[in-house]
Amino acid sequence: MDKLPEGTAIGEMQAPLRWIFSHTARFIGAVRITMQDGEGFVLVHKGEPLAAQFRHPLKSLSGPSALKYFSSQPILDFGLWRYEPDEMREALALAAETQTLLHPDREIPVIDASGKDDRRSLVSETVEGNKENSHDAPPEPESKLLGVVLQQPGVTAVARFADGLCISSAGDIDADYTVAFAEDLLRWSLSLHSAVPASGAFVQMTLFYRGGNVIVAPYGDEYLCIFTTPEVQFGQIRRMIRELQSGV
Repeated sequence: MDKLPEGTAIGEMQAPLRWIFSHTARFIGAVRITMQDGEGFVLVHKGEPLAAQFRHPLKSLSGPSALKYFSSQPILDFGLWRYEPDEMREALALAAETQTLLHPDREIPVIDASGKDDRRSLVSETVEGNKENSHDAPPEPESKLLGVVLQQPGVTAVARFADGLCISSAGDIDADYTVAFAEDLLRWSLSLHSAVPASGAFVQMTLFYRGGNVIVAPYGDEYLCIFTTPEVQFGQIRRMIRELQSGV
């Protein structure tokens, strides 16, 4: 595990393994897992696990046995580490060398940044976004909106998105990955609402994790994704969101 490429840290949280796969449809990288005095990883390519390993002082599991062990745990402590194409290729080569691939006889997906896939990869979206500088200079009204949000105590970053695309963002944030993740959470929340329609309209959703909180709330025909510190005053954030919504 120490030999894996470093990648870019996205965040840490807790969830079952099946939840991880269902919410990484655009993610390419490593899921680093810590549990019971041991540690492990799963290499993921757009929601599909490609390799897995778990190391503990008393046992070591590789490939399918490691993935089965992770699946048996109700909750996993994990971090997401996004890989560039060359990093993912390096990680898969290491997995083949250490015999941790889940399907060693299966052809490994082509990892590139061309984006010639029906589902554009997180890497290609980020590369294209950087080239176009689409989030660096939002129009004045958007700059004012994001500034209002960032001025709130405890808010560290914010993104405005619709239909899976980031319209504008501010703060220390990987905007494209954040929007992809928020969109997956939003679809999951709306699917619950369709199953229980009497619960009323979608107001907002808050995800608590070790390093802070993520809040997703509607804003007209769009949505806001707000990152905060753990000690943020939620009452102030909710009031700010209501004020912004009333001005749309």
